[in-house]
Amino acid sequence: MRGYLAMTAQEVAEFAQSHEFDVSDVYAPTSQFIVDNQDLDDEEIEFTLSMVAAEDALEMKTATSGKACVLAFEVPPELIKESHDMSISLLTPLLWEHLECLFEVSDDGEELTWFATQEIANNLESWLK
Repeated sequence: MRGYLAMTAQEVAEFAQSHEFDVSDVYAPTSQFIVDNQDLDDEEIEFTLSMVAAEDALEMKTATSGKACVLAFEVPPELIKESHDMSISLLTPLLWEHLECLFEVSDDGEELTWFATQEIANNLESWLK
């Protein structure tokens, strides 16, 4: 299941070093969310959840934390503890190997710029400024 997590660039840097991020819940296209949003197709569901995470990331941002980011994970079913309206609870920390991509959130929160996992290291320094 795809999961979306709000982070600051500083948290991304820490995650890149440790390769593990302990978080209890991530936004995800749960059964309930899909039922509640039957008018949305798969792509619109994914976009909606990533934008909700982007709002959270902007709220987390401080003068020293760097850019707001959203990380998209492919969460293995065995890590899912329970499902909620629009999120899943996890049994264990997320691992770097579960990371699919990173979205840089624009300062106004209106746009997400996609980066492949292999591009994160090359851009991290600029996101931390």
